[in-house]
Amino acid sequence: MPEGHFALLREYADDVARQPDFDTIRRRAVRVRRRRRHTVSSVVAGVTALVVAAVGLSVGPDGGGRKAGPAPTPTTSPGFDPDAGWPRWTAVVAARADELYTVVERCRACGSELLVSADGGRTWTPRATPPRPDDRGTEPRTVALTPLAPGVLMWSEAVTVNLPDLLSSGSPGASIPPGVERNWVTLDGGRTWRRPTIAEQPVAAVPAGTRPVDCAALREEKPCPFYAVDPATGRFARLANQPTGFRYEGWWSAQTDVPVGGHLWIPGLDPATLKPAVASSTDGGATWTTHVFAGGVSADDDGRGVAGKYLPTVAAGTGTTAHALIYSADDRLAPYRTTDGGRTWEPVPGGVLPDVPDAGFVTADGAHVVKCGDDFRASRDGGPYAPVTLAGYPAALRMLTQVTSRQATGRYVVTSGDLVYVSDDGWSWRGLTFPA
Repeated sequence: MPEGHFALLREYADDVARQPDFDTIRRRAVRVRRRRRHTVSSVVAGVTALVVAAVGLSVGPDGGGRKAGPAPTPTTSPGFDPDAGWPRWTAVVAARADELYTVVERCRACGSELLVSADGGRTWTPRATPPRPDDRGTEPRTVALTPLAPGVLMWSEAVTVNLPDLLSSGSPGASIPPGVERNWVTLDGGRTWRRPTIAEQPVAAVPAGTRPVDCAALREEKPCPFYAVDPATGRFARLANQPTGFRYEGWWSAQTDVPVGGHLWIPGLDPATLKPAVASSTDGGATWTTHVFAGGVSADDDGRGVAGKYLPTVAAGTGTTAHALIYSADDRLAPYRTTDGGRTWEPVPGGVLPDVPDAGFVTADGAHVVKCGDDFRASRDGGPYAPVTLAGYPAALRMLTQVTSRQATGRYVVTSGDLVYVSDDGWSWRGLTFPA
């Protein structure tokens, strides 16, 4: 391969490996899993090959685990800019209406910075970043931020895995060796960081104003229980009462769009019929209600844990009203709505929706907005979904499958590369200027 082509491939693989953030990857993977099994198999094979290629390009010429040298200067692509795509946002989250956090990269070799805004993204203040889990100097870091409570966030980081490590794992390309993600927790808005710790004794409920996490964010367990975080200490504890008679995957949170402090909504499956189901709690997980959608399509259980599992998606605000999308046999989604905390669900009139990439989001006035292609539709008060306009929403993002999320009460966020837009109510949007 000509040297210039190799450099371009290196740059492309580097971008693919780093972007987008973890939550977007998980949501897109869920969307792929809704496809027919033979389609999923071909996609997985392609992704596996790409991952191996991307990882392989990061090792030294002798195949060892040393850091790769600088990429050769491209010679075959006139106008190629090795710094194209920078500066960029790599993570933006809201912990409350006026509190935004972001990880930014100003150039390829500038490293990653953590910034916080107390005025909705108009001005930014630098904060500390956790120690690196590898020895790659100032190279950008692959980071996901998860708001758990106001001022309390989890930093999850992927580390570079070299090709020899993949080969020694015994299943190159099919699995990633343990320790790919590294987690840290801050209790003071990013001023200081600590490793998450897990208490021995379970707790009765998730503390008010916090977000629950599943074991996938902390450690590997089967089945994967739910945990609560103590916002005063940062210590995690297993919920004493877990949903029973209910089957769920460790990536269930990618199927939900609920602000910090909202009621608990867990998408999963009925273990007997493999029909879609939702477990919900209005008291922080002290008690649970499980509803099975009898009209949904049963998942194909091939014994691999995730393939063919047509989990529902759930979008909700802070109250007892929520919206679920259930997979149907014709590759479309049937919408349902509950107003009593998940005890009963009713189909939304108007029939199924075209393929929707995520759970949608609930606006401040209670409408459920979903993205269908490059247009938006909304259901108000349980009525049929109708086309709507989101004022100021960027045309560039309407063509993509970026997740538009209500991460905190009074704050909505959508981001892609160098574009970040926020909203106070879900209807009117404004773009943020990259921090100076």
